[in-house]
Amino acid sequence: MKHSKFLFFLLSIIVLFVAVEYFRPRPIDWTRTYRNDQKMPFATQALYDLLPGLFPKQPVRSVRLPFYNLWKEQQLAPRSTYLYISENCTLEDADVKALFAYLKRGNVVFLSANGFPQLLLDSLHLKIGTNHLVDFNRAYQEQAQPDEDQQAFYNRFRLDTMALNLTNPAFKQPGKGFVLERETAENHFLTTESTQKATVLGVNQHGQYNFLKFNLGAGTLYLHSAPEVFTNYYLLQQGDANYAFRALSYLPNLPILWDEYTEQGREGEKSLFRFLFTSPSLIWAYYLTLAALFLFVLFESKRRQRVIPVLEPLRNSSLEFVETVGQLYYHQADHSVIAEKKIQHWLTYVRQRFGLKTTELDEEFKELLTAKSGLERSEIDRLLGRIGQVRYFSGNLPENQLVDLSNQIEQFYQRTQ
Repeated sequence: MKHSKFLFFLLSIIVLFVAVEYFRPRPIDWTRTYRNDQKMPFATQALYDLLPGLFPKQPVRSVRLPFYNLWKEQQLAPRSTYLYISENCTLEDADVKALFAYLKRGNVVFLSANGFPQLLLDSLHLKIGTNHLVDFNRAYQEQAQPDEDQQAFYNRFRLDTMALNLTNPAFKQPGKGFVLERETAENHFLTTESTQKATVLGVNQHGQYNFLKFNLGAGTLYLHSAPEVFTNYYLLQQGDANYAFRALSYLPNLPILWDEYTEQGREGEKSLFRFLFTSPSLIWAYYLTLAALFLFVLFESKRRQRVIPVLEPLRNSSLEFVETVGQLYYHQADHSVIAEKKIQHWLTYVRQRFGLKTTELDEEFKELLTAKSGLERSEIDRLLGRIGQVRYFSGNLPENQLVDLSNQIEQFYQRTQ
C-alpha cells in the first residue's frame, strides 16, 4: 500500500512538472537550428520562403538525402544550385567527392557554415581561422573595467558587434559595413600561396576573408563562413537583409536544391526522440522520467530480491514406520498377532474387491467367493481352512504356519488382481 502511494506521488510530481513547463510562457529560443520550417531567431524559414522571389520562375526544392545519394540516384537537375546553410558543414568524404563531380558538370554550390569538412578544405588548400579567443584576450586586457573578472567581461563582450562587407563596389555597404550581433562571424578563411585561384567576395571588419568563390571545371563553388546572416534574426531586421540578398545575388538563376538533410534528417524520419529533443521542456520531462524509472527499478528490485528462506520438504516416513513396526514384531516373535493382522487385511480386500460380507466364513461365503474370484473351490477351501487353523490355534503360532498362511494369501492377491 505504501509502495502504491509512493508511485502515485512520484507520477503526480512528474505530470505537474511537465504541465507547468508546457504551459509557462516560452522564452526566446536562441538555438541555432537553421531549419527551414521554424520561426526561431536562428532558423531559416524567412529565407526559404523568399527564395522563389530571388530566383524567379525556378523551382525551389528541399532535399533530405545525403548529397552522395542525390548524385548517385540522379535526383539532381541537369543544371542547378545546391544551397547549404548550417552551423557546421557535415558532408562526408563521399559527399565531397560527389560535390566536386557535380561542380565539374557546370553546376553551382553555395556552402555557408562555421566549419567545413577537412577533405574540402585540403582540396582547396584552405584553413579556418577564428577571432574569438584572440579578440577576447586582447579586448580583456584593453577594455575590461576595473575589478571586472573575465566571466563578467565575457558576458558583455560576447554581445559585442561584428561587421561584414562585400568587396564588390556595387554591393559594398558604406561605413562599418553590415553590423552583426550576438557573437557571430567569428570564423574566416586562411589562404596560402598554393590556394587555387579564388575570388574574394567578402571580408570582416579585420579584412579577413569570409566569402570566397572558386571556379571548378564548368561549375562554381561559393564558400561563406557566417551562416548567421541568412537566419530569421538578421533577415527580418531593417537593413541586415541586404547583406544576405546581395550575397545570394552572385548565384545564377537556376533551380534551387535546399539541403535540409543536415538539420532534419531523411524524409519521414520523425522519431519519438527527434520530437522530444525539439523542446527544452520535453527534454527535461524525458530525463526526469528516466530518473524516476531508474529509482523505481533500484528500490523495487531490492524489495523483491529479499532472500527467500529454503523450506525443506516434509519427509515421507511411512516406510520407516513400517520397518519399525516390523522390527518390533520380529523381535517379539508373536506370530499369532502378525497372522491375525494379515487375515484382517485379507478380509478387507475381499470386502472392497468383491463386495462380500466377511462376518461369517460359511458355505455361502465360499460359493460366492469362488464365483466372483474365478478360483477353484479347492483353493478357496484350502485358504479358508488355513485361516481357521490359525485363528483357533492356542498359544504362539509356529513360524512355518505363519509363512504358509502368508504365501497362500499372497497367491490369492496375485491371481485376483
